[in-house]
Amino acid sequence: MMLPSPIMMVCAGNMCRSPFAEHYMRQKLEQAGVAGECFSRGLLAMPGRKVPDTALQIGLEFGIDMQGHISQTLLAPDVDRAAMIMVMEQGQRQHLSKMRPASIGKIFLLSQPHDGKKIADPMGKDEDHFRKVYEEITMNIDAWVKRFGIHQKT
Repeated sequence: MMLPSPIMMVCAGNMCRSPFAEHYMRQKLEQAGVAGECFSRGLLAMPGRKVPDTALQIGLEFGIDMQGHISQTLLAPDVDRAAMIMVMEQGQRQHLSKMRPASIGKIFLLSQPHDGKKIADPMGKDEDHFRKVYEEITMNIDAWVKRFGIHQKT
């Protein structure tokens, strides 16, 4: 499988899961010396918000700095622009499929390489919840990167 680009990461508010996934994927591609675009959006109309402090703190534990991220609401042109869309839950996949039926073939659960289960929203939860969710996201993105045939430079 070749790298589709751009890849759009989608969650509810674009403040916790999708920004982390976007930044982590971008980091993996950069480390491998692969050119590819990654961006993120949220399904809820909550644009202009910063990543919560707990998400920032736990993100840094994973080497991901989301300080400059500002949430953006997903719009239909974003779906059209993306070559691949990764969502956190089945309901999000269904929502995007209804928004743009022709896009169904490019919408995937982020967790598809492992168990296809929902990646829970950690918003409002404690550090341990964020840590667990970010571990799930990194594990799944690592699996996607491998599927794309991308290998880390040594």
